[in-house]
Amino acid sequence: MNHSELDNLQTTLNNALNKLRVAMDRSMLSPLSSQFGNEMHPLDGLDQPTPVGVYEARRAALASVAELKNLLQHPFEKAAESTFAMYDFVTVQVFVEHGIVDRMAKEPSGISVKTLQSELNLDRHRLTTILRHLSACGWIRETQDGIFALNRPSRILLEGQRGRALISVPGNMRIAEALPRWLTHPEFRFSESPEHTAFQLANDTTKPFFEWVKDDRNYLGRFAACVEALGEYVTPGILSDYPWQTCLNSTIVDCGGGKGSLAIALANKFPALRLVVQERGEMIQLAEANIKAHLDPSSVPGTVVAEAHDLFSAQPRTGDNYTFMLRHVLHNWPETQAVSILEKLAAAAGPKSKILIIERISGHYPNTHVQLEHDPTNTTDITTSASLMTEQDILKSSSRIPYALALHLLCILNCHERTLDQWRTIISRAGLVVTGLYKLRAYVSIMECRVISA
Repeated sequence: MNHSELDNLQTTLNNALNKLRVAMDRSMLSPLSSQFGNEMHPLDGLDQPTPVGVYEARRAALASVAELKNLLQHPFEKAAESTFAMYDFVTVQVFVEHGIVDRMAKEPSGISVKTLQSELNLDRHRLTTILRHLSACGWIRETQDGIFALNRPSRILLEGQRGRALISVPGNMRIAEALPRWLTHPEFRFSESPEHTAFQLANDTTKPFFEWVKDDRNYLGRFAACVEALGEYVTPGILSDYPWQTCLNSTIVDCGGGKGSLAIALANKFPALRLVVQERGEMIQLAEANIKAHLDPSSVPGTVVAEAHDLFSAQPRTGDNYTFMLRHVLHNWPETQAVSILEKLAAAAGPKSKILIIERISGHYPNTHVQLEHDPTNTTDITTSASLMTEQDILKSSSRIPYALALHLLCILNCHERTLDQWRTIISRAGLVVTGLYKLRAYVSIMECRVISA
């Protein structure tokens, strides 16, 4: 009897795990454990890129596990998981916001629900059900009846860790609940306006998301921290897999640069770079504080500066002395607005200027790290795959982050994920051409563009 799909997935998983062991040993990485320890595993950090061999093998392993579950799980069980998936988020929110994870971190061997009830003033019977759900999700484990201990992944939720910033943005459940209503809304159903989204329905407002956000300083701070955390997750790949030394003779303008985290990371790794963070006026104070707190104190004064600028206004920095960078910006906007943003940069750029667009590319992806349109021979092959699955299958199954993020951005901004051809159309409409495509150890890529010569 031919079990080809099962056999291929088994082979892929075995190959990936074998390659993972070899790559981890080569990189002198300690063995993985799900148990909570006093230190994060090096692979859990956000400050260094994952070694190439480890990155590829881990992607293949995770993708094969996901596809094995799709193959083996009973369809009714899958439907039931989706039905109650909202509790995956809500229980983590309770875990964080009621101080449970921070208290449990003080007891690596485990803490009883009776103790948690006494110290946190929370009902132990309800807590038990909540904690057992978290255990089923892999965040914690029940070591004895009614005694729970943290697993390694839960460290990312502790005070000061980046996972906590993702959980702490309020109102996301309300926005998700408005999605079915949005799809059939008589006025909104075919609109591409950022004023006609699930966000407006969920919050009973006519303001577009960014206008609404700036009126709520608490929400703005939490949202900015969430965006910063998502950015920092992909930052190591951005720093390591693009030739930033080619930008040393120009000042990099980080357009829509948020709190300046990417600019700071670039300056700290490449001290010779000079960077300008451009953001909306209400963000400048946050950006300046972040620069002061995290830029290497030995940096030359003025290495990274922040200035107020609207993406839809004429770019004040012009000529060959500037490289323009947009990370996670254009995906916030429908095509017309995205073209308008790029047109402003095209008008400001000199013939030697580069415009770097750092975004996710959906759909099928070229099997090269670098693909130069004007020099097809200049390519770098991907490291030999650890998988019998296609690259497209691995992209689809190894991580749900890009798909979930695309759906959330659709609901709050009415923006869409884009294929490489769709990105090229937008870029061409703005008077630019893609001259380089860099695949990173992240779910985003860098599209390097220049102004089309007259």
